[in-house]
Amino acid sequence: MSVEITGKEAESTKWDLVIIGLGTAGADAAVRAAQLGLKVLIIEKNRDRPGGTCVNVGCVPTKKLIYIADHYHELSKYLPGEGLVANVKLDAKVMFKAKDQLINQINAWYMFRVFPSWGIKVLFGEARLASSSSVKVGDSVIETKNILIATGSKPKIPVIKGIEQGLKRGFVITSDEFFSLDSIPESILIVGGGAIGVELGTLLHKLGSRVIIVEVMDRLLPTFPDPELGDYLANRIMREMYGIDVRVKTSVTEVDPDNKLVRLSSGETVKVDKVLVAVGRVPNTEGLNLEDVGVEVKNGAVVVDNHARTNIPNIYAAGDVTGKYMLASVAKVQGIVAAENAAGLNSRIDYDLIPMVVFSDPEVASVGAVASKDDPRYIVTKMPNAINYRAIAYNKPYGWTKIVADRASKRIVGFHMAGPWASEIVNMAVIAIKKGLTLDEMKELVFSHPVFTELFIDAMELAIGSNVYLPKR
Repeated sequence: MSVEITGKEAESTKWDLVIIGLGTAGADAAVRAAQLGLKVLIIEKNRDRPGGTCVNVGCVPTKKLIYIADHYHELSKYLPGEGLVANVKLDAKVMFKAKDQLINQINAWYMFRVFPSWGIKVLFGEARLASSSSVKVGDSVIETKNILIATGSKPKIPVIKGIEQGLKRGFVITSDEFFSLDSIPESILIVGGGAIGVELGTLLHKLGSRVIIVEVMDRLLPTFPDPELGDYLANRIMREMYGIDVRVKTSVTEVDPDNKLVRLSSGETVKVDKVLVAVGRVPNTEGLNLEDVGVEVKNGAVVVDNHARTNIPNIYAAGDVTGKYMLASVAKVQGIVAAENAAGLNSRIDYDLIPMVVFSDPEVASVGAVASKDDPRYIVTKMPNAINYRAIAYNKPYGWTKIVADRASKRIVGFHMAGPWASEIVNMAVIAIKKGLTLDEMKELVFSHPVFTELFIDAMELAIGSNVYLPKR
């Protein structure tokens, strides 16, 4: 059973939900809506790679490349001293091909397995709103009870002299173009020290690139709630451990693609093979005819409430296009919430507990309250990860785990970590904070041993004086 239909076929059906965009938000919304009995049509402009940012140029391919880079780095640097000797060589073309195979596998799973099983249809083409209850694709006007805008985002391009020329010549690339490379540049300057810049900078270094990261703010990860994470990554990890050149409070003033030069605000001129722009992303709202239909747009993003609903009751938006959190995790929940509300439920998303994660090495994660040790309202404990047996065994005895608890109730209200599997451990903190668990309640739990997740328990035990791994202070 084919999921693809034509515009004329789409015109002949009264749809319950038309979704514009087949990224994380759109795909998950479609399946959830179909589960609830809605007749669903997805309109997607990219026929070749319909999976959106996460699958094609974001979360998924990045993790594949990080996986390969980590193994290459371990086999090259550490494991020979522990008995595993191999003549390790990197074939970048094969590596990028493996990344493409993963992307194709995930896209095919939805297009040929998931969507057909739920009766979801897909129309390829560029869509625009014709009214609050109709969408136009080419000459076809498609009627629907509800509309979900899930058009994602695109890389933000800063205003820098020479950058447009650099983009045209391929000297300057964004994170989108990065995933079209078939070789690893010998040297690269990354503009932006946020999550994208840090992740790609770390993996490129492990694959052999000379990496310079330039960040205009005074630390890496400037949008992270806990500033200590960005400072730790820049100083302890990137500079000392890896030798990555990190320049904070620095900006790029000019790009010279003819001579492959980059001029910095410090007055220095740097010669590199590539420049990667990673200063964030902006919502895709162009060409949707939102203003004429009356959908509220603010600062380039579609405005939604906690029900993923716009100012027009039957029009929803989810994912990067809302500009709230440009995270696939948020896009998924927003999409599901929108689908459930289109089906008549009363669902909402909780924006108070959004875990922020960077898949660097070590990984960093943050959720909930940030507080200093001097704040009398909180118990703030930071435990070194070096006491975790598995971290030691895996050659990752670095970083720390920080717990923030309300002093009066001892409830856990914040979690911030730089260390192995921080991206996984933070999810336990989300549950603990949401459910109002206390330090004493968490101490009663039995975890398997030795595992990285014990770091969460050990940090809480330290907060109440029962940690058994550290010497007496």
